[in-house]
Amino acid sequence: MARTALTVVESTKAGTLLPAGATADVANGNVVNGNDGRVIVLAQNTNGASTARTVTITVTGAIDGFAPAPRTVSVAAGTTKTLGPYDTTAYSTALQISGDHAELKFQVIRIPG
Repeated sequence: MARTALTVVESTKAGTLLPAGATADVANGNVVNGNDGRVIVLAQNTNGASTARTVTITVTGAIDGFAPAPRTVSVAAGTTKTLGPYDTTAYSTALQISGDHAELKFQVIRIPG
């Protein structure tokens, strides 16, 4: 099936309200359409105990003809990590991001350029 698109909010000098985090689509993965290399992803692990969760970012660009392994990031329980930015050469304009559990929530911010 198709990946679930994440909403991108634009950062402004006046401030930007973030929408509630979108739950990771564990079955299909998520996508940030319109990645322009100025996108930051906030990955929040809402697990209240001690279980870390894993975020996987797919590398779509080849290096010397070889596909590199996906980038994985561990997010400790009860914490939020900022991820990115991701250049379009290696990660595409359709940034593919996946979470290993529905306890992961994503918010996406575009930094003005």
